[in-house]
Amino acid sequence: ERDEQVWADSVQAAVKDGHRVFHDADALGGTVGVSCDMCHPDAANTHPETYPKYQVQLGRVALLRDMINWCIENPVRGKPLADGDPKMRAMEAYIYAQRKGVKLEYGKH
Repeated sequence: ERDEQVWADSVQAAVKDGHRVFHDADALGGTVGVSCDMCHPDAANTHPETYPKYQVQLGRVALLRDMINWCIENPVRGKPLADGDPKMRAMEAYIYAQRKGVKLEYGKH
């Protein structure tokens, strides 16, 4: 039980940090004052359960983190995050948490 509580608390901390980054233009490092929630309120229309999938904007099969970086580079006008960057991991945790319980359907558009 103690281990499960530690794990649950750790996940919730990551989700909370992801919420902060997702909603904070400065934390994203953009240059135009845009945060993720401006296009995706509460992570709406992110559909993490559909990744990996072919993504037209990239011209290849993409993971969720690839699209997060595409958005950071384009609408946000910032620098992409490394896969292991704590901000990337936190944003992925937040986005997945917002879609908890949704059926995994990778490749769906």
